Amino acid sequence: GAAQASGDRGAAQASGHSGAAQASGHSGAAQASGDYGAAQASGDYGAAQASGDYGAAQALGPYSTALASGEGGKVSGKEGCALFLVYRHPLTGAILHAWAGIVGRNGIKPDVFYTLNAEGQPEEIN
Repeated sequence: GAAQASGDRGAAQASGHSGAAQASGHSGAAQASGDYGAAQASGDYGAAQASGDYGAAQALGPYSTALASGEGGKVSGKEGCALFLVYRHPLTGAILHAWAGIVGRNGIKPDVFYTLNAEGQPEEIN
């Protein structure tokens, strides 16, 4: 499934397997909750969340955030955006590590996807 919200403070949610959600308006929110889902926030102050396993979240608007909370999740963002990741136990799903960073600081590059490794450190995905 696909959902898109383009107005100010709009919300888009895709809950099916491999779903896509995009919020392009000011302060919009996009959430993809199915496995392999994708969420993208391109408006100012937007929020993108991918909660399913192997989901992807992108923060493309100024001051936006991206969160991937499922196993094997990945995030990407523009300069100045905040990124959030968790690392889960591969068998139980328990959260073992959590990480937050800002694109452009501490070696986090813009427009590059990151995942969290077993040591709780962000790694670039090629």
